[in-house]
Amino acid sequence: MLFRGEQVCLRKMTLGDAEHYHRWQNDMEIAPLVNPFIELQSLEEVEKNLQSLLGADNRRNYIIEHLEDRKPVGYLGLFNINHYHKNVECYIALCEAEYRGKGIGYEAMELMMEYVFAEMNMHRLSLRVFADNERAIQMYKKLGFIQEGRLREARFHNGKWQDSYIMSVLQADYQPHKAQ
Repeated sequence: MLFRGEQVCLRKMTLGDAEHYHRWQNDMEIAPLVNPFIELQSLEEVEKNLQSLLGADNRRNYIIEHLEDRKPVGYLGLFNINHYHKNVECYIALCEAEYRGKGIGYEAMELMMEYVFAEMNMHRLSLRVFADNERAIQMYKKLGFIQEGRLREARFHNGKWQDSYIMSVLQADYQPHKAQ
C-alpha cells in the first residue's frame, strides 16, 4: 500500500490485477467514459497491454482499493510524466458501481494530488474528460481543476460527435481537501 485515506488506499497495479482490469475495460457502462476506443479485449490482450503500461518509465499505475473490504474498486494513474517541465497527466476510473457517489473517487484523486504536488513537486496536473461525464467534471472542479480547453467533436459515441475537455490544476492553486 502506497497511499492511504479514510476509505481507500492506492497501491501499485500489478499483472495480478489483470482479471479485474480486463473486466473493467470490457464493462460497457465504464468503457465509454474512460476509453476512447471502446474495443472489447481478450484477457490475453489486456495482460499484454498491462505489461506494457506497467513497464513504461513515464507512467505510474495504481489500483483503488476499498479499505473496509479490501476490494479493488477502480484504478488511477499518472502518465506523460515530464520532470523537466514539471507537468503530468492523470486519469481515474471508479469501476464498481456500488462504490460510486460515496466520495471514494474524490478521496483517491486527493491522495494522488498530494503525491503529485507534495512528493513529486510537479507544477501542473492535467486530465481529459468527455464532456458528457458531468459527474466527473463536477468532482474535478471541487478538487480545484479548471477547464482550460475544449476538443471539439473529439469522439463519435452513440451516433453523435462529442466534445472532450482539458482540465488542470497548478501546484500554486492546489489546496488539500477533505473527501466529500
